[in-house]
Order: sequence, then structure tokens, then C-alpha cells
Amino acid sequence: MPKRINLQLATVICLIALVATKATTSPDTQEESKKVNPRWLDRINKEDRRNLEQRIGFAPPEFAGNLKWYNHEPMDFSKLRGKVVVIQTWTSKTAAGRNWVMRAPRLIEDYNPDDVVLVAIHTPQGTATVDKFLERRELEIPIAIDADGSFCDGLGAYKRPVNILIDRNGTTRYNGLTRKGLKLALAELVAEEHDPLAKPKSRPAPQVFANTDFPSFTGKVSSAKDIRGQRAPDMYVSHWLNSKPDTAGKVVVIDFWATWCPPCVASIPHTNELADQFRDDVAIIGISAETDSKFQTGLNKLYASKGINLDTFRYHLALDSSRTMTKAIGIRGIPHVIVVSSDWIVRWQGHPKSLSANTLGQIVAANRSLNGSSAKSKGRWANERKK
Repeated sequence: MPKRINLQLATVICLIALVATKATTSPDTQEESKKVNPRWLDRINKEDRRNLEQRIGFAPPEFAGNLKWYNHEPMDFSKLRGKVVVIQTWTSKTAAGRNWVMRAPRLIEDYNPDDVVLVAIHTPQGTATVDKFLERRELEIPIAIDADGSFCDGLGAYKRPVNILIDRNGTTRYNGLTRKGLKLALAELVAEEHDPLAKPKSRPAPQVFANTDFPSFTGKVSSAKDIRGQRAPDMYVSHWLNSKPDTAGKVVVIDFWATWCPPCVASIPHTNELADQFRDDVAIIGISAETDSKFQTGLNKLYASKGINLDTFRYHLALDSSRTMTKAIGIRGIPHVIVVSSDWIVRWQGHPKSLSANTLGQIVAANRSLNGSSAKSKGRWANERKK
């Protein structure tokens, strides 16, 4: 009987500790562990989505002083703290733009104005006709005309109408949602408590890089052809084992490895560190020439001996059992890595552990210059004005 009582007491203590842990977990930590339901997301192109997602977790840009306001005095985010703010971009030039601004008020009609504020931002597209459109429509929501697009650039919004949801603490939480997704996300944010002491993080200013040449590396390349400075073979995999990367404009690191190769396995932590450090600029892909069955058997052995499974890899994995790329590069021994710039030229080759953060950083800087990042960082509407 005493043993049973002790066991019950231990169970109760564990449950109390679990509840306490959940209660004391910061909202930031909880939020970082969440991923938006893909069914909530509107269908928008990759560049639009990428620009929007870069704003998640940060404070929105301050309302620009050159915005032209209708139905409201110029707004200030600091005075909106404690409320959920819905920003809807739109244009009077397209049917989709007009539909969003007409229907958006219905999405918040069930909420108290002390809880939710809707602000409609007209993009530079169609500003010549917006006055006439507003004269014909009885819209009572705050509307601001962003004639030069500077505020929209800060939001990451371009020509397609998008919504941006900012929580009670002033942090951008969701954007680019469908109407149904917007309703569900809005209900979630309204239910959250406002923390008067919370301060939203400011988004780091985009870096501007001067023209930079790619560094040259002259050391000996072992176990493969030396194809530095040459075009890499076309990317080929038989299938992806986890997520497929978006390589547009990025440096691509291809790590040829296998589950049976101890030096390959020993390099995984270092490659994970590079993936974390350069996630915005580099796509790392581990390619094994094993068959699917041999890979799974090898991975099971790694899990049993070292606790390694697919979740261990913080980069992309794929199989190429036909050895298409391996043969094209003439790889005779693994692990072997090639680093390819966005113009698909091989810039570095060697053992993965020899690829330092400093070396990869130099290649990333040159690749940004190659892509004209210094011009793009000003925003797409800013670039439109130059044309």
C-alpha cells in the first residue's frame, strides 16, 4: 500500500509540474513552435509568399507619413496596442482588389472595436481612379492610399491583395490568408491576452552589399573531378526524403553522403550548424546514392546506435540511386560537397567539415551581389518607380 500511495503521489507531482511548465512558457516560445495551417494560406506566388513570411515575428513598419487617409485620422501602431490589427491591401484597379476591400468589413463585424481594428491599404496600382471608386462606395473603415508603395514595401505586399494580422502585442503573426483562414486566425488572436510589457521585435534592416567577386580556392580536390569554376551538373534526385528546397537566388550546398559512411555521419552536426546560420541564403541538400530500402535500413541502424533519424537533419535530404550527379562529378569517395552559386557555377569543393562558415559566408556575399540584392532590398514598389 505505501508503494501505491507513493506512485500516485509521484504521478500527481508530475502532472502539476507539467501544468506549471505550460503556464510559464512564454508566448514567444509557444508561438515559435506553431506552424500555420497550410489550409489557411491563400494561393500566391513564391516571391510574394517569401516576402511576407520574412515579416512574421516582427513589428510592422510604422504608418508612413505620406499616406493619404480616408474616414480616419492618421493612425499610429503604438496607440493600437492591445487590439488585433487586420491590414488588408487592395486596389481599385482590379476586381479582386475591389472585392477584398468590400468584403473585409464582414470578417470583423462580430468583434468589438476595442478588440479588432481593420485598416485597408490601397497599393500604388490604380491610385488615379481610387477617389472616384470611394465616392461611389460607402466604406466606413479606415483607408490609406500608399501612392509611392513605401509602406507596402515595408509590409512585403505587392500587387496581389493580401492580409496581415498583428496581435495585441504588436507582432506580425499571420499574412496572406484566405478568407476562411483569416477568420480562424483572427479568432485565435482575439482570444489571446495582451501583455502591456511585451515589446515587438523590430525587423533588421536589409543588408546592402557592394559588388563582391567570388573567392577563388586553389587547394587540391580529392575523390572527385575538380569542377570549380565550371557549371555544375543539372540537379537530379529520384525523390525527396523530407521537404523540397526553394533554391531560387540561393547558394546551393550539395553534400554527397550515405548512411553507412562514418565520416559522413560525423559531419552532420557541422552541416546542421551551417544550415541554421545561413538559412535565408543557402539551401543545403544531402544526396545519398542508396536505394530507398537500403537508406531506411541504414537510418534505422543510425537511430539504434546514435539516435539519428530524419528529424536530426536540419537541411534537405534526397536519394539519387541512379548516381546521376555522382557520376557526372566523378565522385570516388564520400563525403564530398560542392557549393554552387545561383548561376549554377561550382565555387567550392571538398570535405563537408572543411567548409567553414567564413568560406560559405564569402560565397553568400558574392552571390547576393550577383543577384543584385542591393537593389532588391529597397522593395519591389521602389524598383517599379525606377522604371
